[in-house]
Amino acid sequence: MKKISVLTLLLISIQSFSQEKNYFFEIEDFQDNYSENAVVSRFLHSVGFRYYWATEGLNENDLKYKPSDTGISTRATLEHIYTLAIIINSGIKDIKVERSESYPELSYKELRENTLKLTKESIDLILKYSEDDFNSSKVRFGDQGYDFYNLFHGPISDSLYHIGQVVSYRRSSGNPIPRGVNHFLGKKM
Repeated sequence: MKKISVLTLLLISIQSFSQEKNYFFEIEDFQDNYSENAVVSRFLHSVGFRYYWATEGLNENDLKYKPSDTGISTRATLEHIYTLAIIINSGIKDIKVERSESYPELSYKELRENTLKLTKESIDLILKYSEDDFNSSKVRFGDQGYDFYNLFHGPISDSLYHIGQVVSYRRSSGNPIPRGVNHFLGKKM
């Protein structure tokens, strides 16, 4: 009897982990709510969804791909997107941005998971924001503090731009994104 209950607990744990890990598999349905929190959250859901599918099933050949001798690799682009996720998360937390220029110590899997986790954490934080938080939060680089809205035309937009590059790179290396990903609906058909 104990073996069954332990097995049941193990299966529940694995299922919970899988659901968390696949948070961006699709964009969840939202209520008709156009508050500041909902709009920023929706943008971040779009980043997470697009990143999830742009990076799903990448292989070593994809990660090494460079469009030219002077271009950067897919792996380097993913590191840049991770840096952008750190900047977004730090801006939402209203703390100084601490980042590295390179993350060679992270495996591809860790890099991907960390980027998705930071994006999810940013969404969770934004959903708790008050109007005062939006007015007072700053994106901080050293002693410089920038308006919260800089997150939109800065790291959020830049993330989407570079995620598009990853999609293009993987297509060029012979591994297009999985069929059925509908970016308009935020679903995998």
